[in-house]
Amino acid sequence: MLLWAVALALFPRARQSFRAHRGRSTAILAALGVTSSFFVLMCVISLRVELNTRKEEAAKHPVLEKREHLLGIDMPPGTRLSLFNAGDMKSIEKVEFPHVVDVHGIPAVAMNVGSEFDDEAPRNDQYPPSLTALRLTTTGPRTIDGWICGANEPLEIVLRNDARIRTLWLCHLADGNRVAGVAVPAGSRLMRSTTAYGDGLRDNDYWEIRVADGAVFELSSLPLRHPDVRLDRNRNILAFDYATLARAASVGDLTYPAGTDVRFGVRGLREHYPGAWLFKTARGQHAVSKIIGPLADGASVAQAPSGKVYAIFPPEAE
Repeated sequence: MLLWAVALALFPRARQSFRAHRGRSTAILAALGVTSSFFVLMCVISLRVELNTRKEEAAKHPVLEKREHLLGIDMPPGTRLSLFNAGDMKSIEKVEFPHVVDVHGIPAVAMNVGSEFDDEAPRNDQYPPSLTALRLTTTGPRTIDGWICGANEPLEIVLRNDARIRTLWLCHLADGNRVAGVAVPAGSRLMRSTTAYGDGLRDNDYWEIRVADGAVFELSSLPLRHPDVRLDRNRNILAFDYATLARAASVGDLTYPAGTDVRFGVRGLREHYPGAWLFKTARGQHAVSKIIGPLADGASVAQAPSGKVYAIFPPEAE
């Protein structure tokens, strides 16, 4: 359309041709005008949508111009926020501070905001309330609720009683933590966890430690590789699962090969054999007794830490 208008204005022969075929040329010109108008309209609409989108995105990612007290935190000017709802300061999802800021007693440079179910709600509450959860990026190891948390991964806290109380929810442990007198390998994952079963039973565990892959947790002379360890509030070990022996180990008269599965305190075992460990050798391996010699490949043994054997299960009968 624009090119045709320029040609008519600049070239006499184009004007002569237009006059000679006025009817056809007018029809073509009208069609081009309608088509061009459509494309112009689409461009205007697209531009307006783009401007509205940019405006909404800007409203979702404001930068504080003055100090604000949000989520119980004094946030300085220059703090960058990401909001779920544009302009709604109660819908914060992410925060980036311009410098280290005290977040409920923890120095942090950034945080993500989420929620967790209240683990301390009454046990008969089928719909426990949610707690505000803050996942913090810190500048170094920090001691929180008695645990030394590392800075390589974010740590998470939850807020209770209108943000007046904060408690640790999750972190990756640094060096210096001990459980039952045993050092916990750095990099192990600590989290709040209470075991619940389908029949309504809940255990008394409060913490769970997932020992770092490749690390060994030495418990009662057992070299346990990557166990999941469950603790009560006082950090007493209630159970562990998913562990294997990092090397051969002896308990009483029995010696178990490396790779043997080990469990303790899990449901089904503790009711029949309180305080017992359950050892299960892999297929092709066997435990060896000083008294009766090798046990069957893949056999399982319920055994007390003192060495007393409660039961030996053949592979098919476990």
